[in-house]
Amino acid sequence: MSKTRPVLSFGTLPTPLAKAQTQAVIDRLQDEHPRLACQMTIVPSPSRSATLTREPFFAASATDVQYLEEQLVAKDFRFVVVRAGDLVLPLREGVTYAAVPARDTPFDAFLNRQGMILDDMPDQVVIGVMNLRTKIQMKALWPRLNFRIIPGGIDNALELFLRHCELDGLVVPAATAEHLGIQGIVSEIFYPEMMLPSSGQGILVVLGREEDHEGCKLLKSLHSEATFLEMEAEHAYMQRFASDQDLPVSVLAQVDRNRISITGAIASLHSTANQEVIEGKALQASQLGTELAEKLLMSGEAVIDLLEADFPDGLPEEFEADDTMADETVDLFTSDSHFDNSEFFPDEMPDEVPDEVPDDLPPRI
Repeated sequence: MSKTRPVLSFGTLPTPLAKAQTQAVIDRLQDEHPRLACQMTIVPSPSRSATLTREPFFAASATDVQYLEEQLVAKDFRFVVVRAGDLVLPLREGVTYAAVPARDTPFDAFLNRQGMILDDMPDQVVIGVMNLRTKIQMKALWPRLNFRIIPGGIDNALELFLRHCELDGLVVPAATAEHLGIQGIVSEIFYPEMMLPSSGQGILVVLGREEDHEGCKLLKSLHSEATFLEMEAEHAYMQRFASDQDLPVSVLAQVDRNRISITGAIASLHSTANQEVIEGKALQASQLGTELAEKLLMSGEAVIDLLEADFPDGLPEEFEADDTMADETVDLFTSDSHFDNSEFFPDEMPDEVPDEVPDDLPPRI
């Protein structure tokens, strides 16, 4: 009598990118386990479309992600694939990281129907971007172009760009172009020396239930400990800021064996970006990410850049006139009460990244 093969169900939003990302993970999994059966369960977005078109996000809104986690805990499906940058932290109780596959290209890409690069674009053309981080960095490099933040996610941005032709170009993560199969209109890749990416860019996360040990064990073959540690560092860095806001903050962590290098920056409206680099043991990724953010926040100029981003029409007079208030703002961002991370970091850390990932990957963020 033949044994019934398990079917792994993956919940996904109905958008093209959400389905493509989920399929990418399924394809990797079936490459490792050719006889494994997988299926996608389409989950309608709980948000009204009118609300989504006004909300700034990338692939999934916070409401969408929280709803997917809720359905996951309710056992409507076994796994959910989410962009690391779209995660809502901390994870819902009962939800864990089943796997973090190896990172895709973390850089940004420029899409243009005619194959033009930004240096060759005519003055004042409209270039779509997805967040303030991209807009400020690009404006510093190409001040003669008009960069417009597109709310409503990547699907809305692509609709405006490809179907309605309201945009002359669009800046998106290179990994997104790969997942959607539109590499043919990528005319330029921006390496970190030119533009630092967003936190978690190029990283997909597979969420599962803590109690589902069998399912998480099946996904173990997909897991990259190096990518997991890079994600830890970048999330810790972002959590030190008001990470639920659209801020001109960027970061890229890179693991090499048992070491990690993290570059972070706060983009500036009026000068070169405030940028810092920190290096250390890879298994201290979270601690190092937090330290890097605090190092940046010790600069009064960096804090002013954050405030200017939050007040595009100009800072309130009290900030411009009162140095004491500016100092108090720095203290607010850097005080221990703003973000207590002591529970996450044990006193002693192992020297090296383990060669193998434990069967039950613990939630470490």
